[in-house]
Amino acid sequence: MTLTKLIKYTQLPSSEYSQQTLGIHSGTRIETDQILLQPIQLDRDAPLLWEVYKNHTYLFNYMPHGALETYEEFYKIQERFCQSSDFFNWVCYVSAHPREDPEKKKWVLCGSICLLDISLPFRRFEVGSIWFHPAVQSTFVMLETTYALLRFSFERLQAGRVQWKTHSENIASQKAATKLGFDLDGLHRKHIIHSDGTWRHTYFYSMTDDDWFGREETRDGRRGLDVASTAEATTAEQARKEAQGRQRRLEELIAERKRGGKALPSIVVEGGALSA
Repeated sequence: MTLTKLIKYTQLPSSEYSQQTLGIHSGTRIETDQILLQPIQLDRDAPLLWEVYKNHTYLFNYMPHGALETYEEFYKIQERFCQSSDFFNWVCYVSAHPREDPEKKKWVLCGSICLLDISLPFRRFEVGSIWFHPAVQSTFVMLETTYALLRFSFERLQAGRVQWKTHSENIASQKAATKLGFDLDGLHRKHIIHSDGTWRHTYFYSMTDDDWFGREETRDGRRGLDVASTAEATTAEQARKEAQGRQRRLEELIAERKRGGKALPSIVVEGGALSA
């Protein structure tokens, strides 16, 4: 049976992050072998994120606030996110092994990912406001970053539902939702008014904890139940069901992308900053 991908959670001191919206799990740094999600510290990270974003403002075209053309606009949006009561933002890094010291891992900032529409009482969350520098798009980075956040949501936050929503015209995001294992719930017509004043129709997707762990639907929503994915199956039937879970399928997809997908550009491999 395939082993679960290793993941590490580290609780940071409160001085290292700007938001408290995840209760005792606020400030959790999430790390795989090649991806690091660092909780945002606004004044430290906003200038660094701007350097990665500023030459690719179209990355925000489908977001409700639209493209941001100046650092002042960019900072205000990040500040608004940090002040929101239902939003948590991570800065995304991908690992590099510079040629001069290949044994030493270096983290290269490449984008951002968030949990929003946070409802701790109902254990409901949304993965969204995702953007990456074009140099790492179509590599494994988006898949593994989202995987890491889904693991955190279902394992640590005991999420019952994680949703994904996207502009009806954002075909790439719709394809990503399907690839990641989300199910289409439907189209919300005239969901919000976009930054340009036009109505936005929004597709909603979702994934449940039962989908993620590959088990029969559970009805008991109380906290403290055994929701973590088992490391070893005790029966052949349990092994079969677990292998059908979205977690396992996404792990296989990530491994496939690393073997045969687009490689990271040399600037990332060598640990250079993504600022062009």
